Amino acid sequence: MAGLLPVIAGQQWRLLVRDRRLAVLGAALLLALAAAAIAAAALHGAREGERRLAQAEEARVWAAQGPAHPHGAAHFGRYLFKPVSPLATIDPGLLPQLGTSLKLEAHANNPARSRAIDGGTALDRFSGLSPATMLQMLAPLLVILSGFAAFSGERARGLLRQELAAGVAPTALMAGRLAGLGATVALLPLVAGVAGSASLWLAGGAAADFVALLWMLLGYGLYLFAFAALTLAASAAFASARTALVVLLGFWAMATLFVPRIAPSAAEALAPTLSGPAFEAAVTKAVLEGPSGHDPRDARLERLRQDTMKRYGVTRIEDLPVDFNGVSLFHGEALSTQIYRREFAALYDGYESQAAIQRGFALLSPFQAIRPWSAALAQSDQHAHRRFLEQADGFRYALVQTLNRAIIHRPKDGSEGLYLADVAAITRDAKFAPAAPQMHEALDRHWIDLAILALWSGFATLLAFAAARRLGKASA
Repeated sequence: MAGLLPVIAGQQWRLLVRDRRLAVLGAALLLALAAAAIAAAALHGAREGERRLAQAEEARVWAAQGPAHPHGAAHFGRYLFKPVSPLATIDPGLLPQLGTSLKLEAHANNPARSRAIDGGTALDRFSGLSPATMLQMLAPLLVILSGFAAFSGERARGLLRQELAAGVAPTALMAGRLAGLGATVALLPLVAGVAGSASLWLAGGAAADFVALLWMLLGYGLYLFAFAALTLAASAAFASARTALVVLLGFWAMATLFVPRIAPSAAEALAPTLSGPAFEAAVTKAVLEGPSGHDPRDARLERLRQDTMKRYGVTRIEDLPVDFNGVSLFHGEALSTQIYRREFAALYDGYESQAAIQRGFALLSPFQAIRPWSAALAQSDQHAHRRFLEQADGFRYALVQTLNRAIIHRPKDGSEGLYLADVAAITRDAKFAPAAPQMHEALDRHWIDLAILALWSGFATLLAFAAARRLGKASA
């Protein structure tokens, strides 16, 4: 049997190569993969250049505002523009649905704005034609078209009976054809890897990005191999090539179109999260009534006033050596930040619960496993966005409290006028340098997705050999 495997695999390879329609389709997909990767790298470079210029201009505007009241400057705010990983040129993931700019100001933890999808067309809601989209949706279709007639077509022409009559075991035929089709399938992630490497190089990717790309391609290899094995299993199970094709196309549509649309709705129904207005209402209510709901703002302010006078040993606010307005702003910022962080953590934990529910649909579709695996490694998923927002909020809080301290310790010169200070000098040391997610974090969080893909490949292979054994009994 072992000696026949290379022969059968080579025969399957030659049949695929000789089919000009498949060759043209395959070549077109490979060229599209390469073109999409290179075009995405060029677009990434242009956008990153614009982002750096916008961030530099924002810093110039902040530094040039001149003397200003520190709390007024805190409300004037600063803007951050989210950097994008070079790996997002391969899989943009959720980036079109997530914002790219963020306003930082006092008493508020604003959501990211300027989503790419808001300025696009309805077609943009199905993501652009990225290398990841082609590997996830179009490549399985090519695999199905390449292998649906591997057994059923030969059965219709009478060739299968001759092969079995010559003493070739059905499992040997399946193993050889699976090897031949698998070699064809391997071309897709191979070309995607070459194109992705070129894209990363053009986008300025680091060594860790190339390692992440290899992990990403491992997932795609398992994903496409599962489709190859399922294709051969259907071809061996159905006597008609037309029937096998219809069944496989139905599974492809269910796996790549239907389930990915149903899963988010089911997850939202099972683990609902607050809408934008409801979230803001909950935060506002907590700020006014206190985190426990039984500590009104006026009572907190009066308690803070008494505690501050007691700490400095005075009986009148006017006798404090510090500005009580600054003290009030400092403590108010600490409270509102605590509430915002608590509510945002609950919101994003809800998103994580929804993601876990959607992962359950991977039992129906391997698409539900490859998509989060790929986006996590590309740093274009919800987790990477949350990490950026949390770091941005840490920078915002430190910036605002620095300005509030300036009010607290303002010079006591007897002036009753509006306090003006050199805000740029006060915040000179405030620099935002976000740390990108580490690759091991994505692997730790999404190893189960890779395991599901491996299970799909193993299950599909078992189905293929079970169909082959049934084929042998039917032809006996």
